[in-house]
Amino acid sequence: MRDYLNSSETNQFMVILALTQLLEGTRRMEHNAPKIISMLEEWTSKNNITKDEHRSLKMADTYLKKFVQSVYDRLSPREQKTIDKKLNKFDFRLVDDFTLKKIFRETSDRMVNAVVPRGQFNDWTEQIMQIHCNGCTKDCNACPLYEVFEDNFIPESSWNLPNCKFAYTLEEDNHGQLRRHAK
Repeated sequence: MRDYLNSSETNQFMVILALTQLLEGTRRMEHNAPKIISMLEEWTSKNNITKDEHRSLKMADTYLKKFVQSVYDRLSPREQKTIDKKLNKFDFRLVDDFTLKKIFRETSDRMVNAVVPRGQFNDWTEQIMQIHCNGCTKDCNACPLYEVFEDNFIPESSWNLPNCKFAYTLEEDNHGQLRRHAK
């Protein structure tokens, strides 16, 4: 028997472990989670559960806990630590189909369009401009960066060079200082 779980087994185990925690009431949830004990009491008080259903639910709870404990105990300490760490970041939710599709659509959009804080984007743009726009003589219509800079409101260089409004010319002097290139 292995003392670790592969990724598929880990995901399956995490669902069962989260479910047992949810049913024990130890899993964090925004809304009141359906603890087995309170669920059994509520359903019994409303006469909405048979003795057989009551027994089956109690047995399911007991055997799920036994399964989880047995698997967890046979895992290596390193694997247990990994499971514990992942479990803290794992949440168990029921979502309707509309919400799930919306989440997938938003995730898909994020894979197509990166979302970067403006300050970080401006820093990256400045570094890109130092490499591509300093000393550039290419026509702006032939530059793949021009449209990106335009679409993202990047300030012009103010050098007024004839080829592109983002182009400029700086040189380093002997002391590493940038200075304007003499035309």
